[in-house]
Amino acid sequence: MILVGRIDEKNQLWVLITVGGLHSKQTIEALIDTGFNGELLLPLQIAIPLGLQLAGAAPYSLADGSISQQMLFTANIDWGTKKRTATVNVVNSDIALIGGGLLHGYILLVDFQKKQLVINEPGIDEPSPSPSPSEEPKIDKSEKKEKK
Repeated sequence: MILVGRIDEKNQLWVLITVGGLHSKQTIEALIDTGFNGELLLPLQIAIPLGLQLAGAAPYSLADGSISQQMLFTANIDWGTKKRTATVNVVNSDIALIGGGLLHGYILLVDFQKKQLVINEPGIDEPSPSPSPSEEPKIDKSEKKEKK
């Protein structure tokens, strides 16, 4: 199992992630946002003390259709069993977001009824796939006998 998160009363998915820059590192709780296709979005008040490195800028389409130019940074993150570098959007917000870019290739298992959230790493604790219809046992029709 890579990460275990929580599901709040609004059915929002939250997970703890450790983010580091040139000056320090911090464990934060981030909201999983599958509508965000970037990797990580951090509030200014978290990003600045970490000392993240500037990586460039990119245009982003916002939900209202407008285009915004955002500066991108890099951060070191502890992501399950791996330490990796992530691209970070820094914004004036109160909430950190984990986007689809960071989840890509991972298995997100959510049970809203039991309020359980697990993110599995590829090749580690993967659920067994269901057999495809072509792999299901076949019935030999020659063994069936009809009674008259």
